[in-house]
Amino acid sequence: MNVKAKLFVCGEERELFNTNLNYDRLIDWNGKPTSALMGGTISVTFESQMYDDSFLEWIIADRTENKKVSYPFNLYQLREGKVVFYQDDFDGLEIFEYSFKDATLINYHEKFCNQSGMQVTLTISPAMQDYRFFNNSSWSKKSTTRYIKHWQESFIPIKETAPYKAKEDTTPRFTCYYTDLEGNKQAEVNTGEEVYLVLKTENAIGQTIDIDLSNHTKDFVYKDKVIENDIIKDFKVTSSEHKLKLRVVVQQEGERETIQN
Repeated sequence: MNVKAKLFVCGEERELFNTNLNYDRLIDWNGKPTSALMGGTISVTFESQMYDDSFLEWIIADRTENKKVSYPFNLYQLREGKVVFYQDDFDGLEIFEYSFKDATLINYHEKFCNQSGMQVTLTISPAMQDYRFFNNSSWSKKSTTRYIKHWQESFIPIKETAPYKAKEDTTPRFTCYYTDLEGNKQAEVNTGEEVYLVLKTENAIGQTIDIDLSNHTKDFVYKDKVIENDIIKDFKVTSSEHKLKLRVVVQQEGERETIQN
């Protein structure tokens, strides 16, 4: 397969004669690595053109006037760019790229000979590099290898998408109904009966509530006392289900007067 490559950096594009990417480690006499990963530099060679002074300005530039950048990081200027590889020609399929950020130019070499003309070789040292960055893949698969050096200045970690979690409904809910002493639910209660008022709750444990029974035509005795105004006041919810034993009595005259007033 015929492959072409092009450099994009400093607002310039250059068709490349060749490019080299180097990683290495120091080793001892037995071949055992004795250093952290080194290198990561990218060398490119291309035909000299009119605006090659952009690259000279890059290697000469520093940031000594920027007081926010400390020494020795203020001795160089950072750029981002890429080397793109194409199938067959520069208008063909984009195969992959070396994408780099926080890069500094560490070597500018210009030479001339009668046979090959004038050529420029750049050596770029990036603090952040995506090796074989695939543009036609999803974001999580765009780069199989990312190399980031400690002197980078603009790395932002990619946040993984958290799985969807439905918002929990914490609204307190209450349900009341009557049963006989055997637990059979009944819609109506009769005078003289003993019944259970069943209170079922959701998201209410620890709350203090008032239980209103005033929609009935009868009165109730709870803990040997007639419930005043048919409201059990300040009841503390301690469980998801409560059973309150009540005795049904004829509605008291004084109670009726209180309700009417």
